[in-house]
Amino acid sequence: MAVFHLAAASPFVLMPNIILRGWHLLFALLIGYLIYKFPIKRLRGPVDGLFIALSVVCLGYLIFNHAEIVVRPPWTLEASPFELFVAIGTVIAVLELTRRSLGLTISALCVVFIVYGFVGPYLRYVDMLRPLAHGGVGINEFVDQMYFSFEGIFGVALGVSADFIFLFVVFGALLQVIGGGDFFVNVTRAATGATRGGPAKMAVMASALMGTMSGSAVANVATTGAITIPLMKKLGYPKAFAGAVEAVASTGGQITPPIMGAAAFLMAAILGISYQEVITAAAIPAILFFLSLFIAVHWEALKQGLQPMERRQRGATWREFKAGWTFLLPLVVIMTFLLLGYTPSLCAFYGVMATLATPFLRRSTMVSPAVLAEGLKLGAKAAVVVAIACASAGIIVGIVQISGLGFRFSSLVISFADGNLYLALVLAMFAAFVFGMGMPTTPAYIIQATLVAPALVDLGAQPLAAHLFVFYYAVLGQITPPVAVAAFAAAPIAGTSPTSVGWRAFLLGIPVYVIPFLFVANPELLGQGDWSMLFLVLARSALAIICLAMAVTGWLCGRPLKWTGRTLLVGAAVMLVTHDPAFNAAAIVVIALVTGLQRHRFGHRLIGKVGNEE
Repeated sequence: MAVFHLAAASPFVLMPNIILRGWHLLFALLIGYLIYKFPIKRLRGPVDGLFIALSVVCLGYLIFNHAEIVVRPPWTLEASPFELFVAIGTVIAVLELTRRSLGLTISALCVVFIVYGFVGPYLRYVDMLRPLAHGGVGINEFVDQMYFSFEGIFGVALGVSADFIFLFVVFGALLQVIGGGDFFVNVTRAATGATRGGPAKMAVMASALMGTMSGSAVANVATTGAITIPLMKKLGYPKAFAGAVEAVASTGGQITPPIMGAAAFLMAAILGISYQEVITAAAIPAILFFLSLFIAVHWEALKQGLQPMERRQRGATWREFKAGWTFLLPLVVIMTFLLLGYTPSLCAFYGVMATLATPFLRRSTMVSPAVLAEGLKLGAKAAVVVAIACASAGIIVGIVQISGLGFRFSSLVISFADGNLYLALVLAMFAAFVFGMGMPTTPAYIIQATLVAPALVDLGAQPLAAHLFVFYYAVLGQITPPVAVAAFAAAPIAGTSPTSVGWRAFLLGIPVYVIPFLFVANPELLGQGDWSMLFLVLARSALAIICLAMAVTGWLCGRPLKWTGRTLLVGAAVMLVTHDPAFNAAAIVVIALVTGLQRHRFGHRLIGKVGNEE
């Protein structure tokens, strides 16, 4: 699978989209059914064999009859019995592997949407559901939309997965196995180990760096968390806090350029813009994300009275950097080709080629061909889950398009929000939590981009800002209880319950939940709008993030912050979101008042303590 996609992405091969997507899904189904086996051992062989055979027949028909399928008129031909078989068989194969690899939630949601497509005309008889009624979808329309067009399973989502998400996942896996992950962890440990809360800051920095080569929160937790969480516990951080720091930091990897989560590539395809525009827009919000987390862990270290992990060694960071600087070359290659305007698939291709060559540039980093093969294998296995998520999301998108649900849902959001963009943003945030509960980022984003983002655009939000808004909350679903998968991955390493880590991660990440509101209200943060206002907007946004971080940690001026002070700081942060000078001035007054009162109380307590000692 890895070699096929490298060949397809190379500048020497030109492959029709339908063939590439067909082979991509066929590989994903074959490998998926070999990895995620049927649970009952006695029936495992026959059942898995049946689904593998079904996948080969259904996808083989598409691949070998692609020329006729491409020119097939939409909805004008009655599908033959065999066409019905291969189309419905593909849907069943995708749904079953979705259930095995991603859980029952997504597969059940797909079934709900399919049923909605067929029962739409009857919803007009139910008062509560009448706004969602539509003309209905016939079996021929369903088969054509799902299998014989680029609007269903083989739509934009699977196309992006086949074109470049697969190669970027392989790139991250290769960089990990050749030693890139260890290099990032060693550099951040040398840079932060001698500071207060060193391991927590190390987790933040290492996860930000790991995010440049991995778009998976759970993968980041598994790699950097195995090192940083035990170190945080050893230093004295509570178990739940240690797991929460790693969960939130690893989640930030998906919004960190240059290699963001898979959904970022889909965003570029849906909006019809270059991936370079997406990562440029995401740069400042990503900095704000890690700034808020860095401040929170620093103040938590002060609050807990934690001391540095190790003595500062002069030149330690530079020594670690010199020992492994070649691991940065593949990232430089990808960034260079992105800046030169090459397509993401070619950038990923050259990045993978550079990663395969990097270990052989220095004797100290050389690896065997077996290690490189292992990297290709790990990358392919990880990409299978993304491919299946994109295929299942394509089922939902196909039903939304053919039934007109997207327009109806947007109308409902606009109606509930009464034309107010900020109220619509709040509704969109809660909708994102519901859609993204226990769901991987990619399908969660696709659903919200189809249903929620158009409503935000209709109310005046910039298209890129609206899609980044729903993307952020799809990502933050990884740390949002009750189903916070990144926190669940960190809990066993921390040695505590997933629930405690999940809620601690949610509280720690509260400043991050405000960032999407900031960049919708202030397009300058995305590189849009008036550039002359960027510095002022950035300062105001950073101040809002700092206020929330202080409120979350409950620590200011060297002593605990009371709930009245926390509440005032949250109010100040909310007032800093808008452009209104009056609100901004009031926020600064509130911050100065809270800080002054806190210093006054601390000063009196310090003077009293000195007097008692005398």
